[in-house]
Amino acid sequence: MSKTFNRAQAKAYREEYLQLQQDDQHKRNVRAELQVLGRFRDYMQRERPTTTTLGCLIAAVDAYAEQLTGSPHALRAGSRDAKNSWDE
Repeated sequence: MSKTFNRAQAKAYREEYLQLQQDDQHKRNVRAELQVLGRFRDYMQRERPTTTTLGCLIAAVDAYAEQLTGSPHALRAGSRDAKNSWDE
């Protein structure tokens, strides 16, 4: 093997390693945001500060969670598959 080939391989390996690190960091960040959003959504459903803002706020939280994960049911209690996709 030549030095050029070895350098190209090392560069490709490093780029793949950095991409995997970035993907893992992104998953950790999304998991943390979903945890906070889930607590906020539960609070909004249980405490019900006002009836007029409740639906709008929960819909906004669900829309943001869907934007993060791609699943419209990411924060609903019955949907474990969307949460588990970020627990890999």
